Amino acid sequence: MNNALILLTNYYPFHKGEEYLESEIEHLSKNFQDIYIISTMVSTNMEQTRTVPSNVKVLPVGISHSKVGKVKMFSNQFKSIYKDSSKRKLIKEDSKGNMLPKLYCYYFESRAMDIYDRVAKLLDNYDFDRYESVTIYSYWLYVTARVSVELKNNYFSNKQPYTISRAHRYDLYEDAAPLKYLPQRDYLLKSLDAIYPCSQDGVEALNTTYPAYKDKVAVRRLGTITRNVRSNTSSDKLYIVSCSVMRKVKRLDLLIESLVELEKKNIPYLWTHIGGGPEFEAVKKLAEKKLNMEQVNFTGFMKNEDVLKWYTENPATVFVNLSSSEGVPVAIMEATSMGLPVIATDVGGTREIVENEVNGYLLSKDCSVNNVVESMESFYNLNETEYSKMSDNALEIWRERSDATVLYADFANQLLQQVPQSS
Repeated sequence: MNNALILLTNYYPFHKGEEYLESEIEHLSKNFQDIYIISTMVSTNMEQTRTVPSNVKVLPVGISHSKVGKVKMFSNQFKSIYKDSSKRKLIKEDSKGNMLPKLYCYYFESRAMDIYDRVAKLLDNYDFDRYESVTIYSYWLYVTARVSVELKNNYFSNKQPYTISRAHRYDLYEDAAPLKYLPQRDYLLKSLDAIYPCSQDGVEALNTTYPAYKDKVAVRRLGTITRNVRSNTSSDKLYIVSCSVMRKVKRLDLLIESLVELEKKNIPYLWTHIGGGPEFEAVKKLAEKKLNMEQVNFTGFMKNEDVLKWYTENPATVFVNLSSSEGVPVAIMEATSMGLPVIATDVGGTREIVENEVNGYLLSKDCSVNNVVESMESFYNLNETEYSKMSDNALEIWRERSDATVLYADFANQLLQQVPQSS
């Protein structure tokens, strides 16, 4: 097993986010002699927050992705990119000559090339000629994928590396992007050897827009671990749980308005939200204005292991996710791994892990407050047998579709089988 894997992330194993990798890295480390994690958005003042296996080397690029830092990347690279006629042509064709997409594409290419220059210097410290093969794995179909392609075409051109990318949500759904445009989709799909959206919905989104690359695109699901302990339940009230970074896309305001109506119906509840984020203060103020705060609990940010521990130590009846956009939500997988049924909006790949009236209720993306309240009432009115059945279904569907141990072992083995050997 004389092989190496280069894994490009945004922050992992620094800061927070990309939690799925905490489980996946254990399986990857068993199939590759050495793994080099390139943390592309990590500045020099960040500290590593998560442990990695002994054969993993962590290489932060030491670059600031603040607004000032991004401007510096653009100014560092723009001139050389503009002077490159092939890149200038690619950007013009990709943006169809439209000014804002064109500027976006120059910005995207500048960031990628500035990171690539730093990555190349980091890799110069290691002898890759000693490996029979090199695999390049981008965790996102965005800047990290563009850096991966540059590594494939230039730095490792003599190794013919197998180069893949996962795809999730912001890096996948162009209709949800600010300009309804994501840079260099066609170029990335053409240049990568395989692209793995985390949901079938994501596969269909790519195949619909870029049918020429269907043979390269396949679903590879993300998963969660479990403690094999059921979440506690209690019939005295509805114990409602939500878990997410507090952003507008999560529509916690819709959940709060629904709880207002639940109070009017005199249905007792306790709502716990796990997670912090940019909208924390705004959501908290709205809750304080609209709800009885004795029935509300904001935990703030919690690590994944602490989230699972929370489920084992606190009563929970139903998990609620009312997002307007999703990939396949990790928080739903964590909840169902504890046997917790779900109320969720039918966005992204959510329907692939939540089946209406089987392990919860699937609502339309544009659901109303009344739709949410009706679903909550349905849970409140379930008898013990009915609720146990839905809870059993939640756990069974998680085992079939979201068990990290199975999914990541299969994915790591697939990577190993598809690695080309150098002559």
